[in-house]
Amino acid sequence: MKKILFSTTSFDHIDNGPALFANLAYKNFHNNKEFDVRILTEDVCDHKLDDRIYKVKLKKNRFNESFYQFIRIFYYHREAKIISKIFNYDILVYNNAFTGFLSALFFKKKVVVMINDDNNMTHKYKKNNYKLYVKFQILRWLEKVTAKKSFKVIVNSNFLRDALVKEYKIPKNKIFKLYKGIPLSDYTYRERLEMKKPVEVLFVKADFIRGGLLEVIEAISLIKEIEFRLIIIGPQLKFKPFILDSLKEKKIDNYVFLGPQSPKTVKQYLNSTDIFCVPSKKEALGVANMEALASGLPVISTNIGGIPEVLNNGKCGWIIRPNDPLVLSEAIKECIFNNELRIKKSIEGHKFIQKFDSRHLINNFSKLLDKCL
Repeated sequence: MKKILFSTTSFDHIDNGPALFANLAYKNFHNNKEFDVRILTEDVCDHKLDDRIYKVKLKKNRFNESFYQFIRIFYYHREAKIISKIFNYDILVYNNAFTGFLSALFFKKKVVVMINDDNNMTHKYKKNNYKLYVKFQILRWLEKVTAKKSFKVIVNSNFLRDALVKEYKIPKNKIFKLYKGIPLSDYTYRERLEMKKPVEVLFVKADFIRGGLLEVIEAISLIKEIEFRLIIIGPQLKFKPFILDSLKEKKIDNYVFLGPQSPKTVKQYLNSTDIFCVPSKKEALGVANMEALASGLPVISTNIGGIPEVLNNGKCGWIIRPNDPLVLSEAIKECIFNNELRIKKSIEGHKFIQKFDSRHLINNFSKLLDKCL
């Protein structure tokens, strides 16, 4: 049996793609006759621990918050060394690349790392913000060295693969593309044959600036002939005053600000709303768009990063350039008034999204692990 230690900083709190993938791996490799996959994480309650989950005893507090990401590197490497004595794994997988920095440098075992976004590769911090600039440079260097020293690198889109080759000079044959998937059976597909009154627009993104919420607000304010209800999920509560001021400035008073919500609540709104609109300025893939397509919800997004790979270059939704509220407003109006096109895109989206089913994800991950051995 092939033994895999899967290291992930997020596990219990399934609020991002890597955490979802870690849970799928844990669940789907249970009682697998070919692979023995075990989890190493800091994010698990003690009562959930079993012989397949190892806990890193590390917790963020106000004393270590500034350099917590760097502390993780030492703790995870140390635990991986200790575990190797009781569980002699063949491959060590890191769900977050720079957390595996020391292991990639010093382990004799095969270390495979995942890079889930291009934040460290392409994000540009201004030098006048010295603290952020220095932190970014360190994280970028750690990620780059980890990618170079690891056995293989896993990315979740063609866009991210090309960015790795360009920014870090990683050979293409060292990079595996593994689309992050979703369990399609958990979603209820429903075509939006008619729009409700008011039309309900759903925005789901924690980083609301990067997700283009301000552009959504402005675009809606430009459409005078339609009444909207904007539902906002994701941003932390500390940003609520700023967002409400932005809504007030554009004279939008029909809205619901929900802040961070559970995946269950998000699914409820995916099932009940009319349009999913997250015109991102930066996105490696866009799992939320997958979830919307799986629910039959019309999707309006941008031509940034890996988004076109999810929306099949616009066949499954509306793709516009970012930072353009006027063009966004036109896309929203077309989505509302062109029933035939809206339904056609939903049907195409439901067909296309089958390739992102998590069943394929686990099968492809198994094949990838085989290639590493």
